[in-house]
Amino acid sequence: MPDETALGPVDFIFLEFPGGTSTRPVATELAALLDRGTIRLFDIVAVRRELDGTVTRLDLAGGIPEFDAFAAFAGAQSGLFDISDVEQARDMLETGRVGVMLAFENTWAGAFVTAAHAAGGRVVASERIPAQTLLDTLDSLEVELDR
Repeated sequence: MPDETALGPVDFIFLEFPGGTSTRPVATELAALLDRGTIRLFDIVAVRRELDGTVTRLDLAGGIPEFDAFAAFAGAQSGLFDISDVEQARDMLETGRVGVMLAFENTWAGAFVTAAHAAGGRVVASERIPAQTLLDTLDSLEVELDR
């Protein structure tokens, strides 16, 4: 029997910003995606890589200037991100920069997944293709066609 409450694909994204930069436009767009029901936010964590190389987890509700607009999302703490994720952020963040990790469901796909299950289908593979990879491939195809 198919699951009538199938989840859409769940994604992780880690964004890096220069310290001192306002991320208000990003938070505004996140709120719009949530309001439209396009995604469901499971978890959000903000971090800063200090000058000594350590990574500090930031409290979104704590008045951090870079993430002041993200305070509304401070309650999105499902536990998907743990201390090891914060430690891995150290290798991705440049010194003096801040980052935000998000885990979210692509709710727009839930009905599609439910329909596939109802037809006896199942997801056997799923992968995110980075936008730059797609752009590079299209550019190379265009060069090939121009020859």
